[in-house]
Amino acid sequence: MGQVYMCRFAYRDGCPKATIDEAWTEGFKALARNGNWGDVEKGITHRGTYGTSWGGYCLVEADDPEAFGRYQAFHLQTYGHVVNITFEPLWDMDSAFAPMVDSFR
Repeated sequence: MGQVYMCRFAYRDGCPKATIDEAWTEGFKALARNGNWGDVEKGITHRGTYGTSWGGYCLVEADDPEAFGRYQAFHLQTYGHVVNITFEPLWDMDSAFAPMVDSFR
């Protein structure tokens, strides 16, 4: 299993709806081509996208650091003018703390 990342995207204040729609259109095309929002052919596995009223989250698994770099670059070049984007590595806290939780049983 590769490294799982959470991408957070928050719409920029004052960005026109038409501009946001254009960015979403490019994202839909990328998702249709390669199965992820970063238009990367391999090395990235899309795990889900979750929307909110202010933007949302996307979960991806990166098996290749170079692919993740291309994924990030596509995001910044394609969506950076309409959303603030951050990428956070995630780790499985349930697995990490399982021994301690089990010790209380």
